[in-house]
Amino acid sequence: MSDIEELWTRLAAGGVSAMVKIDHERFAEGGRPWTLLLSGPPLGDGFVRAEEASLRRCLEVGLTRLADKAEGEWGWVSEYLG
Repeated sequence: MSDIEELWTRLAAGGVSAMVKIDHERFAEGGRPWTLLLSGPPLGDGFVRAEEASLRRCLEVGLTRLADKAEGEWGWVSEYLG
């Protein structure tokens, strides 16, 4: 990820609220401790959720789902992938 603050600012400017969480219990169990939740008007009544083993992967999955699901121009999120 290039610049997380820039990413979050662009998401907010586009009408998306974002939350990232790490769960200590899932971390200790070797599971998928990272969660990303995206919501807001571009997603209509829905939301995007990703749960993954690493923060990088969680953001990649969540942003890809956002680009696929959201209404409007979200192709720019690919700048922050990989």
